[in-house]
Amino acid sequence: MKTTILAAVAASVTLATAQEPYYNVSSAPFHLVVESATNETINCSTLFACHEGAAIEGLCLGSKNLTGADVFYFNTSSFQEPTNSSIGDTGILSWNLPTTGETYPSALTLQANPSSNVGMPLFFPGDTNAQSLAFDANDRLNIQGYLDDSVSPINLTSASTTAYYRWYICDTYFGYAYTTLAWVSGIFPVLLMITITSY
Repeated sequence: MKTTILAAVAASVTLATAQEPYYNVSSAPFHLVVESATNETINCSTLFACHEGAAIEGLCLGSKNLTGADVFYFNTSSFQEPTNSSIGDTGILSWNLPTTGETYPSALTLQANPSSNVGMPLFFPGDTNAQSLAFDANDRLNIQGYLDDSVSPINLTSASTTAYYRWYICDTYFGYAYTTLAWVSGIFPVLLMITITSY
């Protein structure tokens, strides 16, 4: 009888651990702010979640006035080992989708367009296909990679994780025509940074 009880307790502990979300550590709320070295009119503007479709939001360029639609969170995992503190530990960017009486967490993913080099950052409910991101030591948003496949053969033995800052403000269209944050694939000069400011 005791063995059965212990087995049942062990099974319930295993089940609870397996169902715990991977990105289980949430930051304090913050705003995303544009830092532009070339365009003073958008410098210090905030980004806000804007409607692109059913439960889908983009990251639109807003004003310098803060609103509730531009409150975000950075979720990391207690299961992962810390990485490079200068380029930041990876996690997911989340935004709470408000509905009647409740909010639903949505995570940022990059939606690629095969006919373009522009990826659209979009929030979808849940975190299944979330894009891994990080904030570096200067609170600048980046995407990290350790593989440079622009050379042949690819040298995997000397690869090290690098932070990339390929953010642009573009006129985009997913469900609506907006001026939004975009990620550009390829090597281009860094003209824009996305930083955080406290909520």
